[in-house]
Parts: sequence; C-alpha cells; structure tokens
Amino acid sequence: MGLQAAPWRGALPGAAAPTADPLLTVTSQTATGAKRREEPLRGHGQKDRAFSDPQQSLQEALSMLGSEDWELKEKGLFNIKHLAESHPEILLSRLHEICLAVTSEVTNLRSKVSCSAIVTLGELFAILKKDMDSEVDEVTPVLLQMVWNSPEFVQKAACQTLEIMVENVTPARAMNALLDRGVKSRYTQARKCAAELLLSLVEKMGVTKLAGTSRAERLAQVAGTLAQDCHKDTRHYGQEMVKMLLNNQKFKKLLEQSLSTRDLEDILRRIRRKGMENQKGEPPSVKEPVKERNDGSKKPQATLPSSKCVKSTSDRCLLHRPKAQVTLPAAVEGRESLQKLYHLLEAKGFQARMEGVALLLDLAKTRPQLISSNIVQIFDYFVLRINDTHKKVKQKALEVLAEIIGLLEDALNPVMVRLVEGITKNLNSKDPGVHAAAVNALDKSVAHLDQVSLMKELSHQWSQLNGQALLEVTERITDLVEWVYARSPEVVQRYALPVLWSCLENKALPVRSANVCAVVTKLACALCEVMGTQLIKCAESKPPHVQENLSSLLGW
Repeated sequence: MGLQAAPWRGALPGAAAPTADPLLTVTSQTATGAKRREEPLRGHGQKDRAFSDPQQSLQEALSMLGSEDWELKEKGLFNIKHLAESHPEILLSRLHEICLAVTSEVTNLRSKVSCSAIVTLGELFAILKKDMDSEVDEVTPVLLQMVWNSPEFVQKAACQTLEIMVENVTPARAMNALLDRGVKSRYTQARKCAAELLLSLVEKMGVTKLAGTSRAERLAQVAGTLAQDCHKDTRHYGQEMVKMLLNNQKFKKLLEQSLSTRDLEDILRRIRRKGMENQKGEPPSVKEPVKERNDGSKKPQATLPSSKCVKSTSDRCLLHRPKAQVTLPAAVEGRESLQKLYHLLEAKGFQARMEGVALLLDLAKTRPQLISSNIVQIFDYFVLRINDTHKKVKQKALEVLAEIIGLLEDALNPVMVRLVEGITKNLNSKDPGVHAAAVNALDKSVAHLDQVSLMKELSHQWSQLNGQALLEVTERITDLVEWVYARSPEVVQRYALPVLWSCLENKALPVRSANVCAVVTKLACALCEVMGTQLIKCAESKPPHVQENLSSLLGW
C-alpha cells in the first residue's frame, strides 16, 4: 500500500520485473511478422471466459483507465483486450474513444502500465485490422515516441505493435503515417524503426503500384534521405528502397530530381560495394560489421545486387546523365537557404532564433515551393521555437505560424499534428502576447487548413488540455461541426460527439469557469442541429446523469 500511495516516477525496482508479467510477454525475443505476438497476449488463460454484459464491461474498463490506481488501469487494459477477442463488434461502436483512452496510457510514467497499453493497441490492430485505419494517424506518433524515449522492454513492445499495425491496416494509410511522423524524426531509433517498416511496405505494395500514386515523389525523396542517414541500419533500409525504386522509370526520374548528382552517385557506390562483397563472399569492412547485415533486416544481404547488375546501362545513364537534367544553381541555392534557416532556428542567442523565424516567413512568401517540399524537416526545427523558453521568440513564432498557415494552407497537412499541438500548448499561457498569438494561429487553422483533419487533431488534443485551452479548442470544434458534418458525418460522430459526452460527464471541463455552460451548450446545439434525433439515440447508451445534463442544455 505504501508504494501505491506514493507518487511514482520511474520503473519499479528491478528492471526485469515488468517483463515477468505474463500480460507483457511482448518483451521477450521476437520473430518476424505476426508470429512475434506470443500466445499469452491472447487471453492469459481466460479466453473461454465470457462477459455476461459486454457493454457494461466496456464501460467499466474505460472507468478503470480513468482511475488513478495503476493496478486498475492494467485490469482495464486487459479487459479491453479480452473484449476485442470475444466481442469486437462492441468495441467498433466506440472505437475512437477506446483508442484515445488506451493511447493516453502509452505515455504513463509507470512503465508496466505503458507497456500493457502498447500491447493492447497491438491486439486491437491484430483483431480489428482495417477497422483501425482511422486510428493510425494518432497512434503512430505516440508509439514512435516510445521507441526512443522509454526503457528497452517498452521500446521493443512499441516496435512490435508498429509492426503489427503495418501488417494489418491498409498499407497506404500506414505508409502515410510513417512518412508524416516517422522517417523525418530527429531521433535515431525512431527513424530506424520507421525506415524498416517503410521498406516492408514498399515490398508489400510494389514499386509499380506506388509509382502511380500521389505519394511517389515524396517516397523518392524520403528513400534518398534515409539512404544517407547517419545511422547504419537506417541507411541500409534507405539503400534497399532506392535499389527497388531504380527498377521503375518514374521513380528513377524522381530520384534524379530529388538528389544531387553527387549524392546519388554516392548511394549507388555504397550499394555496388555491398553487392561486390556478397558476390565474392568477402567479409564486410570494419565500418559495416556482420551484425549490420542481418540485424533487424527483413531481407538477407544476399538480395543486394551484384556489381554486374548495378553496372547496367540504366545505372550508367543515371551516373553520367547530362548536366542539363539537374538544375544545380536552384538546388544549391535552396539547400543553402535551408541550412541557414536551420542554423538560425537552433542558435543559442534568442535574437538569432528570432531572425530564423523571420527568415522562414520570408521564404514562405518568396519561395513557397521550397518550404512546402521540405515542410516536415523544417518543422523539426520550427516547432522548438513555437515552444521556446524565451517569450519573445515564442510569440514571434506563433505570429509567423499564423501567417504561414494562410500562405501554405494544405501544404501543412503533413505537419498537422505538431502544428496543432504547438498552438494548443500555448493557449494557457499567462503572457497576453503569447496567448493572443496562439488564439490567432488557431483561428487561422480553422480558416485555412483541411477542416476534417483539423477536427480529428483538435479532438485528440482536447483530451490532454485543461483550463482556457480546453474552452478555446471546444469552441473551434463547435465551429467545425456544420461544415465537417456536411462532408463526413462519421467524423463528427467519432471525434466531436465524444467531446460533448466528456463535457457532460463533468470530468474534463473545469466547473468553476463561468464560460463552461455557454461553451458546452453551443457544442450541444451545433450537434443537435446537424444530427437531429440521432443525437438522442446516441445519448440513450450514456449514463443517466449525462442524459439529464444534455436534456437540461437543450431544453428537452
């Protein structure tokens, strides 16, 4: 009891303890593919047990997740896994709410709970498969965060769940999530994990099919970047992707456009050297030990091409193409501008950082294509300024962000998650200038960004907010309801409606605020106007006090 009552801030004494739990056998040594999930995850000896009232059991499980008792949280997670096995249809009706609750426990400071939540997500992906497509964008960044920022056994669990996700959801949805949130991460482990999974997706989908999609250009850029990564494993996965893409004429041209002649030649030289080593049966060089050839790789090194294959006519054309095919001056100028921008944005002096923020705005106005095509990497640096410790830099960054949103609009979709997160984190700022700049940026987001995607992300962030920020975001979700419902009613039901239920449960919004009633009433009215009697039907499955609160607000 003493341990349970005291605040906990780390792993339990004895790092091996969490892995001994039969619920967490995910941490044991794994094999590739679906076989990695070990049988104890599928029921813990209770698979035959049936829930007499699955709806009530689900509600109890969610209540356990909301508890402060970590043991109750673990029990709630286990019950959700068991419900997924025995009554998956029950989970589908409240899938987004369930995934939000489980995902919020992934970052729990008690590593045992964190790992159990990760395992639960893996089970949901394995059982519900493509029904989990809508949750991929929200779950992926949280799991990738755990890949680099957690104990080793939690890292392994996160990597395994990401692999299960890739195997079971729609490949295109998984690829988009990895391109948006994984391969551009500034953390080595996250990039390595994302690169390996991306390679498996390229193999699964096929180069020919990918060449005909809208993500072809971006995939070529990412493959070229990963092939030059500082980490040897990430570099290996990138080189494997480049090698596959070169078999397609469209991808070959895209690689020529996205990489300089020197960089492309260097990548091909590395691939050719590996092929020669395998063909001759020579041991790898000191820089590339044997471990790297098999460690974490889904394909054996023997699949690398021989030197004879790489020296084909098509590759010679790549290596010795006419200079006119590469716009070197513009490319060089763009790289220099970006390097200057990155240098200023991470400078030690606050004035230099402010200069970097101003340079970003200038480039967005004068060279929008350069900013749009590099927006993910740019945001790796810019998001730090949105949360800068210096108030002047933070306010300037938020003001510039508001202008950039109006200039780039849909080009910001790849960084929607970090953009919204950066804004919402500043809505509770006590500094008037910072708060006003954050509110303005939020309004610009509603006016210029994709409103369906914005509603999803605001709903996700809502559960992590409090105070004035919670009220501001609730009002913006209300503003989006009518427009989004006309285009995608299911998005409103899955993302805006849970916000209303949470408000009516009095668990999220601070009841001491005088504006709460007005804000919640506005949201309820907006939902009632578009949903009509369907809102009443949805409310029937809620606890009595929630139904009473809703009736009181709407005057039923």
